[in-house]
Amino acid sequence: MKYEVITYDVWGNARDGFEVNQAFTTGRYIEVCENTSDMAINRRLGIRGVEWDGEPEDALYGTVKRNGMPALELRAVR
Repeated sequence: MKYEVITYDVWGNARDGFEVNQAFTTGRYIEVCENTSDMAINRRLGIRGVEWDGEPEDALYGTVKRNGMPALELRAVR
């Protein structure tokens, strides 16, 4: 499935919690299969330490493992 990479402007910290202030489209697209591992997605994006969750047919949400901060979104392209 094809996804557009969405970046976030994040406010907050690990102790008080995080809030996505704004999301930005990047114009960058990647292909991800349903059974692709977190490590493989991260490698394609050139990032490390991000876990992915969500509904593959809609969007995948990346969260930093270390502190739970929202990292990126992969929004399905229809």
